[in-house]
Amino acid sequence: MTLSRRRLLLSGLAPLGLALVGCGSLGLPSQLTLSQSELDERLARRFPRTQRVLEVLDLTLSAPRVALLPEQNRLACDFALQLRERLFDSNYAGRIGFDGALRWEAQDATLRLSQVRVQRLDFDTLPRGLPASSQRVGRLLAEQLLEGLALWQMPEEQRRRLQRAGLGVGPIDVTEQGLVVQFTSVSTR
Repeated sequence: MTLSRRRLLLSGLAPLGLALVGCGSLGLPSQLTLSQSELDERLARRFPRTQRVLEVLDLTLSAPRVALLPEQNRLACDFALQLRERLFDSNYAGRIGFDGALRWEAQDATLRLSQVRVQRLDFDTLPRGLPASSQRVGRLLAEQLLEGLALWQMPEEQRRRLQRAGLGVGPIDVTEQGLVVQFTSVSTR
C-alpha cells in the first residue's frame, strides 16, 4: 500500500476513532460520591433560608454543618437558628440539630431530607413564662418544616446526560467516605 493511500485510509478512520474515544470519555460514572466537606460547601450555598411560620414567625436557618451517620444511613445537620416574632418584632437566636434520611425527588432532581428527627433545639434567650411544652412543640414544628427540605439539586446538564444514557438515581447511601448516590439503568416500559 502506498504512503498516500495509507494516509487516506488513516484520515478516513480518524473521525471514527475519535468518535469511539469520545463515547468512552462520555461514559458516566456508576455513582457520585460527595464528601462531608463537599456536602458542607454545597449546603452552604443554599443558606441562609427564611420561612414564614403561621404568619407570625420568620424562621431563618444559616451556617449549616453536616455530619455523616453511616451506621444509621442518615445525615446529621446543625444550623444557626434565628426566630423573629413579627407581632412584637422580637428576635431570638439559637441552634437546631437534627438528623434525617435522604430521598431522591425525580420530578425536580433534588436530594431531600426525609424522616427528620430534631435532636436539639436551643435558644440563647426566650421570653420568661414560656411554657416548658413549647420546646416539644418547637421540635415538632421544626421537624415538619425540615421534612422534604432540598439539600442539593442536580445541575440540568448532568440530569440530561443521565437521561440520554438511560440512567436514573438509585440507592443513596451514607458512608464514611461521604454520601454515595448510585446511578442505575432505567427500565423502559
